[in-house]
Amino acid sequence: MRAPTGWGRWLAVATRSTGPLRLFLILTTPTSWMSLFLIVPLAFVALYGFSWYDDAYLLRLWPPDGSNYLDAVSLSHDAIVIPILARTFGIATLTTLVSLVLGYVMAYYIARIAKEKWRGLLMGLVVVPFWVSFIVRIYAVFPFTNTESFVHKWLNSVGLGGLSSLIAGFFQLGTGQMVVFTLMYVWLPFMVLPLFASLSKVDPILLEAAYDLGASRWRAFLTVTLPLTYPAMIVGSILVFITSTGAFIEPEMVGGGEWLLIGNYVQTQFNFIGGLPQAAASALFIIAVTVSLISVYRKYSELEEEGETEVKSRIIQPLWRFIKRTLKIRKPAEPSEAVALPDGGEAATPSLLRRHEGPIKKAQWERILDVVAEKGGKLILGGITTFMLLLFFIPLIIVAVFSFNSVDSLNEFGGFSLEWWVGSAVRDGLFTDQSAIDSIFYSVVIAFASSLMAVMFGMLAAFAITRYTFRIRGFLRTLMYLGLVIPSLVMGVSLAILIRFLNYYLLGPLSLGYGFPGPVQWDFGLASVIVGHTTFNIPLATLVLLISFKEFDRTLEEAAMNLGADEITTFLKVTLPNIMPGIISAMLLGFTFSFDELPVTLFLYGSGVITVPVYIYGLIAKKIISPRVNAMSTIVLLLSLAFVIVINRMGKRGGQLFRI
Repeated sequence: MRAPTGWGRWLAVATRSTGPLRLFLILTTPTSWMSLFLIVPLAFVALYGFSWYDDAYLLRLWPPDGSNYLDAVSLSHDAIVIPILARTFGIATLTTLVSLVLGYVMAYYIARIAKEKWRGLLMGLVVVPFWVSFIVRIYAVFPFTNTESFVHKWLNSVGLGGLSSLIAGFFQLGTGQMVVFTLMYVWLPFMVLPLFASLSKVDPILLEAAYDLGASRWRAFLTVTLPLTYPAMIVGSILVFITSTGAFIEPEMVGGGEWLLIGNYVQTQFNFIGGLPQAAASALFIIAVTVSLISVYRKYSELEEEGETEVKSRIIQPLWRFIKRTLKIRKPAEPSEAVALPDGGEAATPSLLRRHEGPIKKAQWERILDVVAEKGGKLILGGITTFMLLLFFIPLIIVAVFSFNSVDSLNEFGGFSLEWWVGSAVRDGLFTDQSAIDSIFYSVVIAFASSLMAVMFGMLAAFAITRYTFRIRGFLRTLMYLGLVIPSLVMGVSLAILIRFLNYYLLGPLSLGYGFPGPVQWDFGLASVIVGHTTFNIPLATLVLLISFKEFDRTLEEAAMNLGADEITTFLKVTLPNIMPGIISAMLLGFTFSFDELPVTLFLYGSGVITVPVYIYGLIAKKIISPRVNAMSTIVLLLSLAFVIVINRMGKRGGQLFRI
């Protein structure tokens, strides 16, 4: 194998036998980027919570003023933040519980009941809507909330007026159940993905052993399957809870003034002249919740990643013991010896399977549930899964169909037409609207640039984590987890505060001190949005590439080096080509997430830099709702479908992709 030339040869020679230097070079860029644009901005949020405005209405950081935090934690009768926080945590908790129940049902059916050849397709159907911008998915539900829409007119025309009233009553804007439904509808894939991966790993031999010992289906599920999925349940619950806590666009679109959450309050204060200190102090609550849950998330996500089969959870186990005492579920006696398995081995998790003498006494509720499970368990689980998938796709299909509507209405379909796409003599179409064209252009540029940089930094971080042992390895993983689960609201606000600080206290004074004609500023616009999108894409790329590096056969590298290649040549000629599917997956994943991103962009975009989600959100916020919005939404949907098709073309086995 030919040795490297130029800079590659020089770098290989310079870092030979200097592991710490090589590790330093690898880690410098990803850790510096994440520290500068994630950790430092979060610190500035806490700092600006102590800021105040002087008589000239200039923002001051010194001396620090703690009144903003005191006002935030105030319990007086006119308190604002605490009641909003209580509402937020209540909504987030309820959303998490609903998502856990529905997500577990869907994941269980797909992983344990559906035929293996259909599992990849079913998980694809779960994931595809997740790639579609949530602003589009919320918009797609609007026809069900309007009693004058074609949905309700059709139901009434076929004699299903009762169903129409039921749907209109549930999908009622400005209600708490609509906020919970919307958050569940948007973030449910966060729950299904880890549960599907965990349930797919449950060894059927353990269930067979439980059945052989006399356990019913329900008892086997409660004592074998459920405990083995504790880590995935906790990971999914944390993801849904954190994203729901930081939500502000979803409640604004469907909740009305009575159901706004802490994210809405932070956004309002941030955009209000003089409200920055209060916005920062309030945002710190969301940061505190996120950071406090990171350690739990990291612990259980790593347990799930490593395939642990038994978890002594300090959260789930006490709750489960309480439920068992309430339902009076008797625990079988401890086994006198390990449980023998059909292959001649012993059960890997003997504490989950108990030997007993005589038949297990069943409570009345357990006998009833056994009958239900035997007679119609598959039908019930399959029906719920089918209903949820229809709920995902029917609104999106309606959005796409109405983009070809010949009339300016979302309540009735007047026939197929392309005028909302290409325009006509009476109205502009999507492709004749310069603002729409510019938004597509900027979305593509931002998505490509941010995903490319994220893959480069993520590859370095993943390589260091899998190939080296170093002191800050745990910190680096925690940093990536933080970037993965932190609410977009917090990331957007913190980066915006960082830019304001740099402009006012660093760039401005330095530029004037060096004789510039005017203060140099980091303007909000293309660069700031790319920085924000790259920051949340790096953890995604790292996660995907960690899997690629772990599954790569390192004997190929050893063979290359035995033939005379150094480490850099081996990486470029052997490692890089073999992990290329992971690189492409990470690139496509980052591109799609960036193209669909809205919350971070809202805080960082400037005049003239409008992305597709911002364009759609602007039309909806201004009540300019027409089939042109559907046309733009259809572009996002088609991009998402193209992403899944490309991934499948890359040869991923059914379900393998969904570990990420």
